[in-house]
Amino acid sequence: MELKLLADVGIVGLPNVGKSTFISRVSAARPKIADYPFTTLVPHLGVVWYGEHESFVIADIPGLIEGAHEGLGMGMQFLRHIERTRVLILMVPVDAEDPQAVFDQLRAERAAYSRDPAARPYWVGLSKTDLLPPDDPMPTIVAEGALGVHAFSAVSRRGLDELLESLWESSRLAEAKSRAEGEEEEW
Repeated sequence: MELKLLADVGIVGLPNVGKSTFISRVSAARPKIADYPFTTLVPHLGVVWYGEHESFVIADIPGLIEGAHEGLGMGMQFLRHIERTRVLILMVPVDAEDPQAVFDQLRAERAAYSRDPAARPYWVGLSKTDLLPPDDPMPTIVAEGALGVHAFSAVSRRGLDELLESLWESSRLAEAKSRAEGEEEEW
């Protein structure tokens, strides 16, 4: 028997977008954090405490690259973990040359890998807002089908509470939906 569910929330993004920093700030997980690609080679799990008595599990999924769905890099190994989450956050750094192109690439890789992960509910997380100069506008992302867009900085913690609330609520809704549809989840 294969265990299916890995985490309530999966963090998906290109290398060096702040996934490991994010999970280290919202949970007790201590993944390797460095300024070079592919510091995360296996998913890291963290328990996020929400409210007084609630928690959810979040997974730092290793960075995707273009062509991951074709097996480039370690793409297939990374993408299979997406199937084992209820809700995703597609992380796009605000300092990217073209944030919309980064988002589109993440969506394309997910959709090309499997129809199931492409149908998972997801949020867009505009990360690294602390790097945005004060007078620069926040990038806008056209994200049809997204549950919403949250701008945040894991370093300064700005916007984290609102993002965590959204992730908590959407993961609980996804859990309730899967139970109502009679899907069995195994931990």
